[in-house]
Amino acid sequence: MQKKQEVLEKFNEMRMMELRKRKSIFLSKRPINCFFNFKQRIKGNGEIGFCQNSEVINSINNKVFVCNDEETAKNCKFFQCRNTEESVIEDFNEILSSPTRCGSDYPKLAMMIWFLQDFEIKSRFGRLKVIISSIVNNLVRLLLFRWW
Repeated sequence: MQKKQEVLEKFNEMRMMELRKRKSIFLSKRPINCFFNFKQRIKGNGEIGFCQNSEVINSINNKVFVCNDEETAKNCKFFQCRNTEESVIEDFNEILSSPTRCGSDYPKLAMMIWFLQDFEIKSRFGRLKVIISSIVNNLVRLLLFRWW
């Protein structure tokens, strides 16, 4: 079995790596990150992103402007990211605090969190809590004649 400190160091390393990946995705110039991009469902084509920036629409004489690929978003002068670094970190921490979401999005991190929590139970205080609850449960069973 590995030591708690080794697992904790690996967890912090993986956590920072996943956070960097998440920041690179959600803070980059992509249509999904643009404040002015709105997705519309188009029959037979799925969803397509349209730019709703008034300056862009006026420059093309009030026609629709499709902004659906990364190249268009990278070259846009009016790109405004809807995410901030703080919102990405907050969302990431929220995912890690939810066991179901963490397990589906970051299974390795979820396993390490579970492993680290198991160490807490094996500490002196954790063992004491388990022993006391066991004694209390046995006393209740004896008092209520539930021996079997």
